[in-house]
Amino acid sequence: MVNFRREHYPFVGHFLDRDGIGLHYLDEGAGEAVVMVHGNPTWSFYYRKLVLGLRGQCRLLAPDHIGCGLSDKPDDSRYQFTLERRVADLDALIKHAKLPEKITLVLHDWGGMIGMTWAARNPHRIARLVLLNTAAFHLPKTKKLPPSLWVCRNTPLDALLVRKTGLFVRLVARWGVATRTFSPVERDAYLTPSTAKASRLAQLRFVQDIPLTPDHPTHALVTEVQGKLTQFQRTPTLICWGAKDWVFDDHFLAEWKRILPQAEVHRFPDASHLVLEDKPDEILALVKQFFAKHPVKE
Repeated sequence: MVNFRREHYPFVGHFLDRDGIGLHYLDEGAGEAVVMVHGNPTWSFYYRKLVLGLRGQCRLLAPDHIGCGLSDKPDDSRYQFTLERRVADLDALIKHAKLPEKITLVLHDWGGMIGMTWAARNPHRIARLVLLNTAAFHLPKTKKLPPSLWVCRNTPLDALLVRKTGLFVRLVARWGVATRTFSPVERDAYLTPSTAKASRLAQLRFVQDIPLTPDHPTHALVTEVQGKLTQFQRTPTLICWGAKDWVFDDHFLAEWKRILPQAEVHRFPDASHLVLEDKPDEILALVKQFFAKHPVKE
């Protein structure tokens, strides 16, 4: 992983001990606090351009979920790969970093469910929200689980596609960007943390933790958070959305617009799931404008 560091990821990493398991995170810049939460199968590398563009005016925290990126990769005997545990990790990091009372959350993919669960438990601390092809609610009634996730989750091919071959992360790295092609260095940055079979366990568990039926262990928590989202209708919210996303598509965007009608929405017709990779300059400019329009008041 040495190839991409200097040019694409010029940051000093930090680690938080979580019961003997190292959680890697970035802590860059100074000023108002912004916490960036990634999804599956990415890591803090996804936020690198936002970090570089904002660290002159903000303090930016970007963790790698345990099992992802540069964090340790334990097995099931040492770590519970559940939404509840992910939220506990995020809470521990925020407390460890001693952030100011008001923070901004930037959320992508399953990071939306993790971040908004924390937000629902700490609504008084949320100054602003930035949502990037994500969700914090059950699958919309108009949407079916994409075949790619269904196969990875509900068939004997799950371990083969996700853990043994690494095909899941390879497809996301290929299909997640629509307007350009990753350079070999960028592609390597996404793939390298998941080169070993053992390191792909988190990717599989993320998919399996999506609750589709009421008897799923995570179903009740998602229902609880979904019911609390309307409390953020007065919270300044920026939504930047890649319309070519095959998972978090316009069905999810419509749900966000229904729940948070005050949100400032920018839909990019030619962008895909990794919308920050497709539109880094445009989104950075929008985020800066949004922050200036809605300054944090302690």
